[in-house]
Amino acid sequence: MAKITVMFGSNIETEHNLEKDELRVGRAMDCDIVVDNLGVSRHHCSIVRDGSGWALVDKGSNNGTFVGGTKVTKHILQNQERVILGKHSLVFDAHGYAQSAGAKKGPAGMGGEMTMFVDQAALAKAMAAAQDAKRMALVISQGGRDVVMQLMRDETTLGNLGADVPAKGFLVKALQAKIVRTGTSHRLISMGGWRAVKVNGQKITERELKAGDVIVIAGHMFTYRQA
Repeated sequence: MAKITVMFGSNIETEHNLEKDELRVGRAMDCDIVVDNLGVSRHHCSIVRDGSGWALVDKGSNNGTFVGGTKVTKHILQNQERVILGKHSLVFDAHGYAQSAGAKKGPAGMGGEMTMFVDQAALAKAMAAAQDAKRMALVISQGGRDVVMQLMRDETTLGNLGADVPAKGFLVKALQAKIVRTGTSHRLISMGGWRAVKVNGQKITERELKAGDVIVIAGHMFTYRQA
C-alpha cells in the first residue's frame, strides 16, 4: 500500500491510501483528494498508477504543480517526495497506510470560487527550501530495506500499540518515548517505565537529537537523520 499525506506547513490535514489507478487532486468536492486552497485549481492534478509505482500528472492547473522547486507536467514519484500545490503540499509514502483515510473535506462552497493566481514558482522554491532545512526522519531497517518515517508532527510518539512509531516488546509502554520538535531540531524524551530508552548506547531521560543518532527501544533501532 502507498499513501498521500496532505500538509499545510508542518500540519497534517488528511491522509489518503492509493487504492485506485487514479486519484484526482484539487479544490472541487468531486476530487478524491480535496485541497482547501484558492491557489489550487478545481481539478489540479492526479496521482496515477505507473507500472509498479506512481506518477504525478498536472491537469492544466492555473498555478502549476512543483516538485523540488521545479514545475512539472508529469513526474514519477519517489518515496517521501513532496509535491507543492499553492501553500499546501502532498507527501508521497510508497510504503505507508492511512489509518483514517480522507477524514477531512474542504468547505462545500470553496470548489466553486475562482482560482487565486499566485507566484507559484517563488512560493514552491521557498517552501522546498524551508522544508529541506528542517525535514528529519527516523530510519528503520525492516525486511532488508530501510523504511523512512518523516517527523512531520510537532510531537511523535514511540511505544507499543497506538504509538506513531511502533516499538513492540515485553514491558514496553504504550507511550515509551516521544520526539518533540523544538524550533528546527528535535528532542527525545523518555516516558519512564521498565524498558530503557537509549541513544548511541547510553540510557537517557531527555536529549536533543543530532543527525546520525541511533535510538534503541527494546531491541528496535531507529536512526535519526535528514529525510
